[in-house]
Amino acid sequence: MRCSLVLLALPLLAANELAAQQLPLPATEFQARRTTLNQRGMLVLGGWALGNVGVSGARYFASEGREKYFHQMNVGWGVVNLALAGSSLWATRRPHAAPTDRATLVRTHLRTENLYLFNAGLDVAYLATGLYLRERAASRPTFRRQQQLRGYGQSLLLQGGFLLAFDGLMFAAHHRHASQRLYPLLSGLQVGPGTVAFTLPIRQRQPLLAGLHKP
Repeated sequence: MRCSLVLLALPLLAANELAAQQLPLPATEFQARRTTLNQRGMLVLGGWALGNVGVSGARYFASEGREKYFHQMNVGWGVVNLALAGSSLWATRRPHAAPTDRATLVRTHLRTENLYLFNAGLDVAYLATGLYLRERAASRPTFRRQQQLRGYGQSLLLQGGFLLAFDGLMFAAHHRHASQRLYPLLSGLQVGPGTVAFTLPIRQRQPLLAGLHKP
C-alpha cells in the first residue's frame, strides 16, 4: 500500500535522499542566469538612486517649502539605495561555488525570491507612512512643519511606489526563471512563495519517516 507524504519544511527535504541526487541541468548555467538577473536589477536600482541624488540634489538648493523637503528626502533615499546597489553588485562579482544537489539549489533560489517578497512588504509600509505623513501635516501648528511633513510624505510615496514595482518585477523575473529551468525538473515538488511541498511516495514498510504517514 502506498501513500503520499507532504513535507513543508525545506530542511526535511534536504535531510532525505533527495539531497544526494545530482541536478539534471547545468547548475552553473542556472546560477549564472540568476546572477545576471540580480545584476541587471541592481543596475536599475543604482540608476534610479543616481537620478535621485543628481536631480533632487540640484533642485534642493533651488526650491523652497514642501518641494525642498521633498527633494531632501529623495537625496537620502538615493544615497541609501546607491549603497545597497553598489554592495550587491560587488557581491555578485565574487565567485561562488554552484550547488550540485536539488535541495540546496531550491533553498538558495527561494531565499532570493523571499527576499524580494519581504522587501515588497516593506515598500507597502513606506507607502502607508507617506500617506500618514501627508494627512498628519494638516494638524501641525506651524506652516514650516506642515510643509516638511507633506514634502517627506510625497517623497515616501514616490520612493515606495518605485521600490514596490521594482521588487515585484524582480520577484516575478526570478520566479519565472525557476519555473522554466528548475521547478519542472523536480518531480513531485511544488514550489510557492516561501514554501516547498514535496510529495514522496513511500511504502508502509519503508523506515524513512514511517511513523508520520497514514495508511
